[in-house]
Amino acid sequence: MTSGWTRFRRWVTLTGDRRAVAAALLVAFAVAFGPIGHLFTLGGGGPETTVPLVTTLLSGNFVLVSIVVSVNSVFVSGEQNPLGQQFGRIHDTAEFRRQLESVVEADHVPADPEGFLQVLTGDIVERGQRLEDDVPPADVDVRADLDAYLDRLGAASGEMNARLRDVDRPLAVVLATMRFDYARQVEDLQRLRAEHGDDLPESAATTLEEMLDLLEYFAVARAYFKSLYLRREFASLSTNLVYVAVPSIGVVSFFLLHFSRLPSTHALVVAVHVVALVPFALLSAYVVRVAAVSRRTESPGHFVFGDGEPGVPGVASK
Repeated sequence: MTSGWTRFRRWVTLTGDRRAVAAALLVAFAVAFGPIGHLFTLGGGGPETTVPLVTTLLSGNFVLVSIVVSVNSVFVSGEQNPLGQQFGRIHDTAEFRRQLESVVEADHVPADPEGFLQVLTGDIVERGQRLEDDVPPADVDVRADLDAYLDRLGAASGEMNARLRDVDRPLAVVLATMRFDYARQVEDLQRLRAEHGDDLPESAATTLEEMLDLLEYFAVARAYFKSLYLRREFASLSTNLVYVAVPSIGVVSFFLLHFSRLPSTHALVVAVHVVALVPFALLSAYVVRVAAVSRRTESPGHFVFGDGEPGVPGVASK
């Protein structure tokens, strides 16, 4: 039961098609307003309640259309930058790739998100193994804490890389990186350095610093992919909202204009109410996912909030 509820909640908040989630919400509205409402109200309200409510929903749809225009205006204005700013943004992206290629000692870093993140996390894990080799076996406490950290690092990297297979959109990339807790990884490494820095050989200390640098590269890359997802998500919201808002406005307007000539049935009133709520349901579906993604991929820098996973046993507790 718990597993099924978890999958359903994840589908609603993250993985489900927003149009399907909105449709499910509308079905719930139809059931609540229709059979259940008819059962409890014994027929429902009359014209004195139906017309004002439908009129209010119609006004709300016009507001949503204006929101779509505003959102699109923001995105268009953001793209209309001077040539120097456009060049600087492209140059920064290319420079980021060159710096990463220098750090990981590779001639080329893949341009696709899947290959890029796999190379990055693979190099982090490889340096973690190198760090383990540099620590003398006699340092029992250091090796125990380091082994615990590397186990967590390997598990997080493996889970993320498994989810990165066959990704086809920015959302899938962002969802795959959710389980890789960058801030916690940095916190654990810094605790290892603080607790055992004097006991580490120079080569191990250098490798640890390189791992911290690579984790920062990962954080920057994830933030960039998240920004790409948000831009595409808001563009999709604007498009779909126009597609559903215009027909909804037309249906509701027709209902209000010809209300006196239409049959006064509970089913018709419920149908019109559900049609009027289509834009609101679609907007809610998108907002829920954007909020969930933003909360789970927030970038607190080197700070770890209380809702994160516990750190390395024996290190985080000190």
